[in-house]
Amino acid sequence: MRQILLNTGGAVIARVPRAVVSHGSVLVRVHYSAISVGTEIAPLRSAVISSPDSTAVGRGLAYAARVRHLARASARDPRKAMNRIMRIARGQLRRLPIPAAVGSQPAMAAGDRDVQGWAVGYSAAGEVVAVGDGVTELAAGDLVACAGAGQANHADYINVTRNLVCRVPAGCDLQIAATATLGAIAMQGVRRAAPQLGERVCVLGLGMIGQISAQLLRAAGCDVIGLDLDGGRVARAQSLGMRYGASDADAFRALVRDVTGGHGADQTIMTAATKSDAVINLAMDVTRRKGRVVIVGDVGLKVDRNVFYQKEIDLLMSTSYGPGRYDASYELEGHDYPFAYVRWTENRNMQSFLELAASGRIAVAPLIDRVVSIDEAPALYRTLADAEGDLPLGVLIQYSPDAADASERSAPTTVAIRRARAPADGRIAYALVGAGSFGTSMLVPQMDRCRDRYLLKAVVSRHAAQGGNFARDRGVDVLTSNLDDVLADASIDLVVIATRHHEHAAQVKRSLEAGKHVFVEKPLALTWEELSSIAATYTSLETRTALMVGFNRRFSPALEILKARLAARRSPLMIEYRVNAGYIPLDHWVHGTQGGGRNIGEACHMYDVFRFLAGAAVRSIGAAAIDPASLAYARNDNFTATVAYEDGTLATLVYTALGPKTGMGKEHITVFCDNDAFVVDDFHSLTRASDGAVLWQSSEILKGHFEELSAFGDAIARGEPSPIPFEEIVETTAVALEIEDQLFGRADAR
Repeated sequence: MRQILLNTGGAVIARVPRAVVSHGSVLVRVHYSAISVGTEIAPLRSAVISSPDSTAVGRGLAYAARVRHLARASARDPRKAMNRIMRIARGQLRRLPIPAAVGSQPAMAAGDRDVQGWAVGYSAAGEVVAVGDGVTELAAGDLVACAGAGQANHADYINVTRNLVCRVPAGCDLQIAATATLGAIAMQGVRRAAPQLGERVCVLGLGMIGQISAQLLRAAGCDVIGLDLDGGRVARAQSLGMRYGASDADAFRALVRDVTGGHGADQTIMTAATKSDAVINLAMDVTRRKGRVVIVGDVGLKVDRNVFYQKEIDLLMSTSYGPGRYDASYELEGHDYPFAYVRWTENRNMQSFLELAASGRIAVAPLIDRVVSIDEAPALYRTLADAEGDLPLGVLIQYSPDAADASERSAPTTVAIRRARAPADGRIAYALVGAGSFGTSMLVPQMDRCRDRYLLKAVVSRHAAQGGNFARDRGVDVLTSNLDDVLADASIDLVVIATRHHEHAAQVKRSLEAGKHVFVEKPLALTWEELSSIAATYTSLETRTALMVGFNRRFSPALEILKARLAARRSPLMIEYRVNAGYIPLDHWVHGTQGGGRNIGEACHMYDVFRFLAGAAVRSIGAAAIDPASLAYARNDNFTATVAYEDGTLATLVYTALGPKTGMGKEHITVFCDNDAFVVDDFHSLTRASDGAVLWQSSEILKGHFEELSAFGDAIARGEPSPIPFEEIVETTAVALEIEDQLFGRADAR
C-alpha cells in the first residue's frame, strides 16, 4: 500500500506493508484523510534549508547547524545520529541541480530504499474491512471516522484502536467525516470555555479549527467575535454565521469594546498557531474580569501578569480531542470512561461533531478548499510549503475509488525492499520482529558483529514509518506488517522477537510451530497459562528448533570468569544481588498489561544469574514487597526475593526503585563461598574480596549481549541445543511468576 511520509525534502509516497488488524482495533480502508495545514506544512515552510528564496550561504548555515545538533546527540546514540546526518546529506544532494551531459540518459529516480521519513496525519474516514478481537460494535462494511497521530495516518489502510474510531452517521459525507478529529479539537475547546446562551465569545485565529469553533459557538447561542490576519478568512467565517470580525489587532480590540459595552468577552478561545506571546496577551486584554481564556492552538505562553492578575482570569488548556487523549488505558487498551461520569470523551466529541454536521447545524463543506489524490500529494505539500501568503483551510487527500484499483483493495502485507539474497557461507537468515529501540539499537548491532554468522533478511513492524525507515536504511530484503509472512518464508531460519512483553508468548509459540529457531528478548511469558502453552508446544515438536531467551548476563565476561572460579567450590553459595533499578512512573507501559511489571519483565535476568551460578534446580522461593500505600511506587519494583537451590545455595535479590539516580551503580552482585567473596560491580569489574585482586575489569558496562548472540548463532550452525537449556528457561520464568504471585498475595489462592 501507499503512505505519505515527510522528510527534510518534503513529502514522499512510500510503499509500505498493509496494516494488519490487531486486538481491540479495526482495519480501515481510507477514502479521505485531512491534512493539518498548520502542523504538517509548518516544518517545511520554516526550514531555511528548503526555502527557494534563501541564499546558498543561509542554506549552508542551516545545514551545518542541523549537523552540529545531531553531532552533539551522537554521544548518546552515535549510530542513530550518523544515520540521520547521512540522510540529511543525501536529501541535500538529491535537491542539487545537476546538469546532464549531452546525449546522456535521464538520471534515475531515487530508489525505494531512500523513501524514508516520519508518518503524518491524524484525521481520516473510510470503510472498515476487518475488526480485531474484542471489538463488537463495528463490522466490516461500516463507514467510520478515525483519529490519532500514529494511527490515522495518510495511508491506504490504517489500523486504529476502537476508542479512536466512530461510526459515520447517515447523511454525513465521507469528506466531512475525514475532518472529525479537527472538529473534536474545536469542540473540546468550546467545552472548556463552557459558554452560556447569549454570551459573547472571541475566537483568535480562523483557520479550520477556528472556523469550526465559531460555528459551534453560534450553535450554542453565543455571539462570536473573530480575529484573523487574513481578511478572507474573516469574511468566510462571517458568511457562515459569525457575527463580528476583524483582521487587525487594534481594530479587534475596539470591536470587542463596542460589542460588549466595554466589559470584554466572556470567554476567549485561542485557535491560532504562533510562537509569539502577542496572542495570549491580546486574549487577556479583550476578556472581561473573571472571564475565561482557553488555549487550543500552539501559541506562546509568556503572559503579562498584571492584566492576568488584575482581571483574575481563568486560563485553561484544552488538550486536543477531549478526555481520553494521551491516556494509554483509553486510547490503546480500549477502556472507555463511564458515560454518566465522563459525558464527553474524545470519541463522543467526534461522534457529536459528525452528528451536528450531518444535521446541517454546522457547515463543514464550505471549509474544504482542496481535494487531491494521494499521487498528487507530494506536489501539493511542496506547493503549500513554497506558497507566499495565506494557506487554504481544509485540504483532503483522496484514496483509490471503490472500483478503480482492485490491487489496492487487496494490498499485500509485505513489500520487497531489494532483490532477495541467499545467505552466503551458511549464514543464518533472520527476521527482526518489532522495530523498537532495543531491537534496532542493541540486538541488530550486536548481531552485526557476527557478520559471518547472521544475515538480517526481514523486518516485521506494525509501524510502517519506523520499521520502514530501519528496513530501508539497512537494505533488508523484506518489510512486512504480518508475522505470518515471515513464518511462511522458507529462506528465513531464525525469528528474533523484540516486541512488547505481552506479545512474546504467542509469537514464540507460532514461530516454534512454523519450525523456526527463536530468540525472544525477555520475558518469555507473562502468565502461567502462557508458559504452559509454550512448554507444551516445544515438547511436542517432532524436530526441535533452538529456543533462546535474552538472559544475557550469564554470558557476560564477569560472570563467565566467576563461574569458572567457582567450578571447584566445596560449599554452597550465598548470593546477594542488589538492583538499584531507578524509578519508572506507574503509567509507563512496563507497569501495565503490555509490560507485566518489573519483576517479570526485568528481575527474570537476576533469577537466571542465580540459576547459572548455582548450577542446580530450585528448591524453594520466598518474596516480600514494600507496602506503597498511597505513594507512587509498585510492589513489584520494590521487593526482596530469596531462592534456595538443591545444592544448598541461597540467593537473595533486593530490587528497588527507591534508590538514587547518581552515586550508585545499577547492579551489584556479591557471591560468598569457601571463606572468600567475589564482587561484580555493575558489570564493570570482578574482584576477589580476600586480597582485592581484580579478576576482570572494563571501562564499559558489558552485560553479555554479544557473547549471548554469538553463542546462540554457533549452536544453530552446529545443530546443537540452545546455550541455555529449555528446562532452565522454563524454570527461571516460573520463578518470576511465583514471586509475582507472592508479592500480590496470589500464591495462597492457587
